[in-house]
Amino acid sequence: MKILIVEDDFRIADMYKEFLLEHSKASEIFTVNNASQCLELLEIERDIELILLDIYLPDILGDELMETIIRRYPYIDFIVITATQNGDIFKRMMHLGAKYYLVKPIQLKKLSKTVDDYIDKKKFIRNTSEINQETIDEYFGHARPASEENMLPKGIDSITLNVIEEAFKRDGEWTATKLGHHLGTSRTTVRRYLEYMRETGKLKVLLEYGDKDRPEKKYILK
Repeated sequence: MKILIVEDDFRIADMYKEFLLEHSKASEIFTVNNASQCLELLEIERDIELILLDIYLPDILGDELMETIIRRYPYIDFIVITATQNGDIFKRMMHLGAKYYLVKPIQLKKLSKTVDDYIDKKKFIRNTSEINQETIDEYFGHARPASEENMLPKGIDSITLNVIEEAFKRDGEWTATKLGHHLGTSRTTVRRYLEYMRETGKLKVLLEYGDKDRPEKKYILK
């Protein structure tokens, strides 16, 4: 992946470049010291994918440069690296689509990890031909911890389980029929969760006889 560093201090730009080439997955890195040089280089190097952008440049501000680049090269992404801690500037850069925001002085390990995370996400997108909610959650960093997934048996998911547990907190006893009607799902599905909760000691069971003297299990919160 080709990366461009836009930083007005050439010593800092070179330091970032050398560290990233040695400690990140970046394959080729360019450096420039102002907005004009940046735009000139982008005319030549058309396959740059990521720009590490300082805000306070000698010719124009980084947000103005970012807007110009987005109009011309909409598929280039940005990671902002700046000394400013101004909340309005942060909001503006994020609204423009910055992938991350690093405040100087930054740790070089933090920089390389941020760049690698970006590269990994780009590879993830390129290599994904089909998606489901789990792959989307993984991409956005919302995947459930492995330990949580391993604790639940097949056919039991934590979201539905939490909904049923909340129902018992509001009303301490349910039959599968009544709870299924309450949740808008099938009695068979509800019974699977109720039996799991019974097996794990959260519920106890009594037999309840209906209008036609047919017994049905009543699940009661312990």
